[in-house]
Amino acid sequence: MTVETAACLPKPAAIVRSFTTQLPGAPRALITARAWMRRMVTVLRWSGDVQTAVEVAGRLVDNGVRHGVPSTTPSVERQLALSVAIDEAGVLLIDVADLDPAFPCFEAAARGEKGRGLWEVASLGARVTWFLHHERTGKTVRVTLAPSSQTSSPAISEPRSPTASQRAEEGPDSASGRRQ
Repeated sequence: MTVETAACLPKPAAIVRSFTTQLPGAPRALITARAWMRRMVTVLRWSGDVQTAVEVAGRLVDNGVRHGVPSTTPSVERQLALSVAIDEAGVLLIDVADLDPAFPCFEAAARGEKGRGLWEVASLGARVTWFLHHERTGKTVRVTLAPSSQTSSPAISEPRSPTASQRAEEGPDSASGRRQ
């Protein structure tokens, strides 16, 4: 689990391709964000786990809706920007830009001491950072996910029946499922 401020990070590899969408700063944004992320990660042909990327994007958008849209913002202006990009090294970058430049206690939030959203994102293998916008008000929370280093195998495989020789080796209790 890695949590850092953007100033501490090495210079990223060049972006190969990226996409951005605008989302409402409301709970309904989560469904849209997850569906959009699933499509975009597939279009980018990222070699990592698509479900992890979708989960990460959902948690970031949820945090943006809950904490990144000041209550004083008029409802028509309550928006988030969700971006996804892939760099030359195959790293996936997921950004959620919100309207609030403040991020009190980022490190505590990322450690799970101020909610669990960012901690759960980091526990999925993501590097979590944040930075302020140069052109407008607000901040961006960025997550980077490394590509898969090995070919993935199915998470669930078909159960196989033991052969007669395996049953004989395991003993008479193996058929009933008891282990000693």
